[in-house]
Amino acid sequence: MVTNPISEQHGLSVDSIHLEYCGVERLPDIMRIMELSFSEEYGESWNNNQCRSMLSLRGTRLMIASVKQHPIGFLISRVVVGEEELLMIAVDPQYQQNGVGMAMLKHMLNEAGRNAVDAVFLEVRANNPAQELYRNLGFIKIGERSAYYTGANGEKFDANTYKLTLR
Repeated sequence: MVTNPISEQHGLSVDSIHLEYCGVERLPDIMRIMELSFSEEYGESWNNNQCRSMLSLRGTRLMIASVKQHPIGFLISRVVVGEEELLMIAVDPQYQQNGVGMAMLKHMLNEAGRNAVDAVFLEVRANNPAQELYRNLGFIKIGERSAYYTGANGEKFDANTYKLTLR
């Protein structure tokens, strides 16, 4: 169990989030959460085949956040040669703004430190409010990627690249 500042809005106690690393067998859970969490407008979500393919790559890790055995969030990252990249993070909208994403990120960063990861990277849509969460954890913006995401109507969205140096 991980202790977090979770609101009582959903009947959650401070100790109620369970984080675990899982495999591709949890694909239905992450697809359900992804469908709820990402608007097609921005083109950030992945389809089932993209997720399955990514989860099959060496060094890729899937973390599921659950409350009372009900999956409410996930994080996918990949470790390659001393670096970890946060590939995807999502929280069921009913549970957003309650510390679930922060709990997953802190757990990932703790594990990264224990596993001799030197730095963690991520890309995020330039107008995504999640950037505040990343900055609060110490991530520093190191670059921009023009037209990184393509939305459902073909509109392009820029992304910001962030880095957190661990060692």
